[in-house]
Amino acid sequence: MEIVDRYGLSLALIEPHELAAEPWAAAAGRTADSGVGPGAGVDVDVDVVRMERPPAELWDELAGRGFLRKPATVTWVAELGSGEEEFLARLDTKARQDVRRARRRAQAAGLREVVEEPVSKRTLEAFLALYEERVAQMRFGVPFALGYRDAVLHGPEKFCGVFAYAGDELAGGCLVLELPERDAAVVRFSAVSAQWRRHSLARALYFSAMRVARAKGYARVTLGNEPNLLGHLTQPGLFHFKTGMGFAAVPSQDFGDPDGHDEADLVLSLRALGDPTLILAYAGPGAAPEYPLAARLISDSPVPTAPYRAPFLASVTRSAPRCGRRTGA
Repeated sequence: MEIVDRYGLSLALIEPHELAAEPWAAAAGRTADSGVGPGAGVDVDVDVVRMERPPAELWDELAGRGFLRKPATVTWVAELGSGEEEFLARLDTKARQDVRRARRRAQAAGLREVVEEPVSKRTLEAFLALYEERVAQMRFGVPFALGYRDAVLHGPEKFCGVFAYAGDELAGGCLVLELPERDAAVVRFSAVSAQWRRHSLARALYFSAMRVARAKGYARVTLGNEPNLLGHLTQPGLFHFKTGMGFAAVPSQDFGDPDGHDEADLVLSLRALGDPTLILAYAGPGAAPEYPLAARLISDSPVPTAPYRAPFLASVTRSAPRCGRRTGA
């Protein structure tokens, strides 16, 4: 077993031959008997135990020990359809109202929308400054977009950008990566100023990006790949935002991600995670499409499951972290 720090998350990586011995149970050298199952009551520094690419013969045993088998990353994807009104018609009433309200606010404030193709260096620097400001406010924020500066400006991948300006000041924007080999456009990164986050400008910008992608002839749009542990680098609130915008999550390997794979997670503690934390696990021992994804909420206290229902999910359930509540954490 190897214990690593992943952006503030203490992660124990185990191999298949280590599963039966549960080495994470002795990670801190002391245990307490809480009687809540295998590995229970362990006062450990480990937050999550993970087996990467678990072999099929261990699926049942992993499930019996409390592990959730899941795609390591998910891709949020939506079919663009023939036009914007058709796309909006798929959303529920509240989601449509939210999008239209965001647009009305932007129009009433006189925001100016600009599409740049290619994205200029000046605009990119302003966007990345806004992005860094937003990431700095996150508990475990990682400014991944900074690593794409050269790619956006110089390729070889093709990016365009959709930006909104209040006068000469950038209010928000998003970077769009074109993937013609997958007939898709990816809203790769987005950022909105604090003022305009309160007015849901991101919704209006996403729909503008979809309009650009549709005009270019793409059949689908995605919101990129996301680590499948909402409560760490991203929070469950993004689930509500993305499903409300008409997107569904699929295993990233099903959308052409060469690095996509499955893993099995056992959440021991929410010390470094949000409460609740959300995992999109397989609803059965196999892989999609035979077994669709299901929402698995992990929380120290009961939380309602209804807000996490979505058409693409088989079910929604809630459980406590394996080691139970950590007082004083």
